[in-house]
Amino acid sequence: MKGWLDVCLKELREFARDKRVFYNAVLGPLLLEVFLILLFGYLESNLSKSGAQKISIVNAAEGGAVLDALYKKQNLEIKPLSKEANVQKELFEKKAQVVIEFPEGFAKKVSERQAPEFYAYLDPLDPRSKIAFEIVKNAVDEASASYAKARMHALGLDEKEFLPFILKEEKAKTGKPFAGEWLVAFLPYLIVIWAFYGGFAIVSDLVAGEKERGSLETLLISPISRRAIAFGKFCALAAVSFVSTLSALSGVLVMGILNLPMTRKLFEEGLTMTPLSIITLVITVLPLVVFFSGILLAVSTFSRNQKEVQSYLSLLGFIVLVPAIASQFVGFTDIASAKWLPFIPILNSAMVMRDALLNKVDMYSLIVTTGISVVLASAGLWFAVRLFLKETVLLRV
Repeated sequence: MKGWLDVCLKELREFARDKRVFYNAVLGPLLLEVFLILLFGYLESNLSKSGAQKISIVNAAEGGAVLDALYKKQNLEIKPLSKEANVQKELFEKKAQVVIEFPEGFAKKVSERQAPEFYAYLDPLDPRSKIAFEIVKNAVDEASASYAKARMHALGLDEKEFLPFILKEEKAKTGKPFAGEWLVAFLPYLIVIWAFYGGFAIVSDLVAGEKERGSLETLLISPISRRAIAFGKFCALAAVSFVSTLSALSGVLVMGILNLPMTRKLFEEGLTMTPLSIITLVITVLPLVVFFSGILLAVSTFSRNQKEVQSYLSLLGFIVLVPAIASQFVGFTDIASAKWLPFIPILNSAMVMRDALLNKVDMYSLIVTTGISVVLASAGLWFAVRLFLKETVLLRV
């Protein structure tokens, strides 16, 4: 294996001179992460700010107590509509997220304790409409409960005598997350993506590019063994992929430290990471990067030219994306606690990283995931070196 370090340093020097590598593997992940955090922060602040949801009221004169409850909600913008207004058109043209209609005699029936009905129209195809409806429903439920309680007190009754049980929300101390919920859910996906795509900027040129230029033959007749050449190139590729992943994480850390007004809700409790969570992230990311680097080097070695590399990588990208995307949804199902989940490559790493960012490391998942990743990383490296030892490595168009 003598000479692998020289090959690795030679590749890294060439990468350093190539501006594409800097833009794609270092600057790109950093800027994309900053952009996504700004986007998440904007969405988060807009959903909760005053007047964020537009509510139209038909026959507002009958609203009475219901309208009083809605006006107390700061994130609702309420406007009256005429009785002849077209409710469907109001929602279709997005002039309102929810339209509330009070029938004639509603206020009178309320005063007579007849429990009258009124209607809230929403657009089932508009997510903002669903959010606005939930806000309206919660406000109405709170007002209804308050009215019922007041009426019972007026009659000299204790409301607790009519309640079979009472549910109280208590937040258990299961750990303090690294950052806001949105960010913790999305960050593992980005780490997996950059661990894989970080090497894209160089992998085509690494072996297939040398075949096209005819420089691979010169390298192979040097005193350095083929194993050392393959290992040196592999180490250079893994280093770039790892730097790309660190660059993506740096974007999060920078935004967390800056704590801008737009992103403040994402970092309300600051950045929190326990030493165990940091160690978990490192020992999860490293074998993942090694695994991806072995696969990418094998593709570049197997391909006869750079175009062939790109076509294989396009297909391979989908295989990596599917489990990475699945990690966004698995946490909402019982599958997240299934004992077989840590045996699924890529998905297991994303889930362990998510647990680490939540500061809730599960040792079983960590050990199994690390073991699977190390085995796959070794297999990927072995396969890449094996291809390099064959004479077909010199084949080109």
